[in-house]
Amino acid sequence: MPPVKPINGIGTGPPKAHSPTPTQAPNTRRTTRTPNSIEDIIAAPHDVMDTDSAEKFLTSKLLCLEDQSFTLAHLSSILFHITQMSAATPVPVVSAIRAVAFILKKHTACEIAEAAAKTLATSLSTALTNSISARLVDHTIAALAPQVANIHAASEALAKTAQQAEDTLTTTLDKAERLHRYAKDERTEQEGNISIAAERIEESADALFATVTDCQNAIKLLTPSLDTTQERLNHLSTQF
Repeated sequence: MPPVKPINGIGTGPPKAHSPTPTQAPNTRRTTRTPNSIEDIIAAPHDVMDTDSAEKFLTSKLLCLEDQSFTLAHLSSILFHITQMSAATPVPVVSAIRAVAFILKKHTACEIAEAAAKTLATSLSTALTNSISARLVDHTIAALAPQVANIHAASEALAKTAQQAEDTLTTTLDKAERLHRYAKDERTEQEGNISIAAERIEESADALFATVTDCQNAIKLLTPSLDTTQERLNHLSTQF
């Protein structure tokens, strides 16, 4: 009897291994569907709607530690743990989460390096500033010391000159005051002498006036006698 020909892979031999079904790559073709905006995604009804509910959810899933701040490093580790929550999570979703986690991790390293650089720069700047300030103060003092000495000497000379001028002015004022007093006394004395002379002149004028008055009176008294004498002389001259 002739051997039976296997049909559809069924026969006496061992079954052939089937090639694995190829994994379908994510659809990268553009679609005409308009993606939701960030505002619409945030406003969509969900168990997590704000920061408080987000922290409670992560804590309930043991994805974070309580009372630990959500730094970039902490958030990066949370994303890595999220990729292990379920084996049924699609590969593209896991890949996207891991991509974000790696980028956050990179930013964490960059921030740490930047913070360290800023701290180092601040320390170096402070040390350099202190060093430069100290040297600048020393050089400034050294440069200004002669000028300060000159200014001090000039100030002392000016003060001495001012004192001499003040002494001279005081002496001059004393002399002027004495001269003023002398002139005042001299004028008073002269005024006194003038007053005495005026009084004497007035007395002399009074005496002269009195004498003139007496002479006038005497003339008045002698006028009749003179007239009589003149008449007698005229009479005698007519007789000769």
